[in-house]
Amino acid sequence: MGPLDRLREPRFARWCGRATLAGLAVLWIVIIASACRAAVVQKHYYAHDAVEDKFGVIAPWYNGQNGQLDLRVRIAAETLKRYPWTDAAKAVVAAPEYVFSGAWSISPEGAITIPPINDWANGDLGQRAAYVLSGLVDYYRYSGDPAAIAHITYTADALIDFCQTPPDHPWPNFLISVPTKGKPYGRCDPHGFIQLDIVAEVGLPLLWAYQITGEKRYFETAKHWGDVFAEKCNRTPGADPWGRYANPEDTPWKDNKMTGGVAFILYFLDELIRLGYTGKDNAIVEARDAGRAYLRDVLLPNWLAHDTWGRNYWDWPAAVQLENVTEFACRYMMDHKDYFPNWRTDVRNILSLFLNRTSVDPASGGEVYSGAWAFPESSGCCGRSLWYGPMELAVAFAQYGVEADSEWGRELARR
Repeated sequence: MGPLDRLREPRFARWCGRATLAGLAVLWIVIIASACRAAVVQKHYYAHDAVEDKFGVIAPWYNGQNGQLDLRVRIAAETLKRYPWTDAAKAVVAAPEYVFSGAWSISPEGAITIPPINDWANGDLGQRAAYVLSGLVDYYRYSGDPAAIAHITYTADALIDFCQTPPDHPWPNFLISVPTKGKPYGRCDPHGFIQLDIVAEVGLPLLWAYQITGEKRYFETAKHWGDVFAEKCNRTPGADPWGRYANPEDTPWKDNKMTGGVAFILYFLDELIRLGYTGKDNAIVEARDAGRAYLRDVLLPNWLAHDTWGRNYWDWPAAVQLENVTEFACRYMMDHKDYFPNWRTDVRNILSLFLNRTSVDPASGGEVYSGAWAFPESSGCCGRSLWYGPMELAVAFAQYGVEADSEWGRELARR
């Protein structure tokens, strides 16, 4: 057993708590105190004056009906519902502009305009669709607003009709998840990146969309993607079940390593299995099991490596710990405690590691502001993206707080 494995052992962690970690705790207090002294309490954050509770921790500023979350959900939904549309002269099909482009601008009066994009900017199509589909599914569950069904349909239909490989491709009828070769507003070029974890990111909410709409085409498409994942899976024990790309020859960095992004594939295959589809000769179950073994037996022993919980962002190698991979990997372990019996220690380690890494650059602005954590998306990109990381990881901290009965997890989720 190596030193990193010992850190994952609950008994070792308890012993350290009684001995050497006592000294580290003193050092940690000094570090935290220094950080807190450096933090500047602001009177105004983003669009609103700061409101604090009796403990000096930032609190909701909104006092309207149903709370602040309800307000934000309604603003997001109403923005999508009034989005400008393309027409047949500009795009392969008439649809809201967000289906084809992630670029937009909004004036102080609320007018939405869409600037032109190039082929490279078209690469966010897959992840954008995953967020749109999953967000609209959650919005429909929350509100019952039938407009969500229409917008789910616009997005899912465009993906299936215009963004899959041709039948004679080595990965046939498979999502071109990062279509960097274009064409914007047109049919995706199969020489764009076919990034596999992002295919699964889209496949999971596509299955949810099927369950809400009853559209069997969505289920058939997702089943086929699952069959291809199973067919291409390397089941050799200790091997990577999949590379990062189906077509690494079309990527500029020639790096085909998948790490923690395997969690997206596991969630997708699990949902197919839950819906009763296991593939030919149970192949999807076998592929899922190979992915689980890779996460538990290969990635977790290497949990401290910079790229173990990374390699997902589509527009660079991203060989650093990322917020979305951290969330999905941690939540997968909590959702499958029988397969990950050391989940309490592992999840806390990985979540803590993200806070450590992502706040390391002083230029990022990662700090405690009015008692609340704010940190960027990763240690290696995205500037002062202080809204995204906390929004994504609060869910994982909250789940850990509940599942492990951890005051630490609950308090970090709140902050």
